[in-house]
Amino acid sequence: MNDFHSVATALFFCRDPSLRYTPLSALPQWLVPYRHRIRPGQSVMGAAVHFFLFDAFFESVWNHPNKALRYLEGFQAVLTPDFSLNTEMPLVIQQWNTYRSRWCGAHWQTRGYTVIPTVAWSQPASYDFCFAGLPRYSPVALTTLGIRSRDARAAFLHGFAALIERVQPGVVLCYSTPLPEMERVPLQVYPDQWHGLKRAKQTAPNRASHG
Repeated sequence: MNDFHSVATALFFCRDPSLRYTPLSALPQWLVPYRHRIRPGQSVMGAAVHFFLFDAFFESVWNHPNKALRYLEGFQAVLTPDFSLNTEMPLVIQQWNTYRSRWCGAHWQTRGYTVIPTVAWSQPASYDFCFAGLPRYSPVALTTLGIRSRDARAAFLHGFAALIERVQPGVVLCYSTPLPEMERVPLQVYPDQWHGLKRAKQTAPNRASHG
């Protein structure tokens, strides 16, 4: 079955791609960007694949889901794709991107992967769908990259409070530096890609905190 028919079939049979609970014991020690070249003999033990990248770098996980599985071979854990949600997008596009992220996660769970949902939001109107399909008390992942202005910070923290209230995640995986206001919930922090994978692998377990 080609990828087009795979997606069509998935859309028909998986209209509500809710994700199963992921135990806190399955948290990754470090994160690898999707399609990053792994050198021969390089161990990916303890790693999970992340998608905190420009959308164009990982559209293939939706357009060609079977081909995307080739890269995931060798990994045990994967975060769901971080398809963009921003205030300039029509809400229907934001809802579509949320659906695509959840569908990929549900698909990977059927293939035996440990899946940690990535969560994002834009304006409060997105709260009606951006938390859909997330299991309560399960880990979730997000990023603070791109939060520069006062308005962006306020919008992020407003959505973060909604996430905590509605999903009550057991721990939040934060890619890049967390905001001080986030520290009221259990966090596990991962260096962003600009620090390099070597540092990410060496320091992520030491920087993780659950306080």
